[in-house]
Amino acid sequence: MEIGDLTPEQERAVDEFIHTINQARKFQNKPPIARSSAFKFLIARKFDVNRAVLLFEQHEETRLREGLFGFNCAVEPLKSEIQTQKFTILPTRDSTGAAIAVFTARYHIPQFSSHQTTLQGIVYQLDIALENVKTQKCGLVFIYDMSDSKYSNFDYDLSQKILTLLKVSFF
Repeated sequence: MEIGDLTPEQERAVDEFIHTINQARKFQNKPPIARSSAFKFLIARKFDVNRAVLLFEQHEETRLREGLFGFNCAVEPLKSEIQTQKFTILPTRDSTGAAIAVFTARYHIPQFSSHQTTLQGIVYQLDIALENVKTQKCGLVFIYDMSDSKYSNFDYDLSQKILTLLKVSFF
């Protein structure tokens, strides 16, 4: 399903979602939401406008709380974080068509990487993965790979933040 392949009912849902979100954004002096972004939230909630609006609000709150806006992947420390390949979207999909994302715990060294930088690396890659309509439709399988990791690699608070982030990133 592409944005141009919507039923009249789905088109109305997109219009209603955009109207609802943009009214709130106008009062916050934020730019209007793009139709492609509205589509992502709606497809994640099977075009249920109320549930999609709630997902959008949770998504925005999480990004704001964790400082996940306006970062640049070409600038340190995010550039180095992405190069660690700690979080990776694999170039293959599972049998249902879902994208596969892997967080490799052994590459995470909490003393050298802040929660914010790690989450920015994840969000940057999730944003790119979620541009793909097949990923929007089929979802994403998340694997927390603990193989060859040590206790020093594990960060419970970060793990909780990652799970929260995934819940509000369209899944």
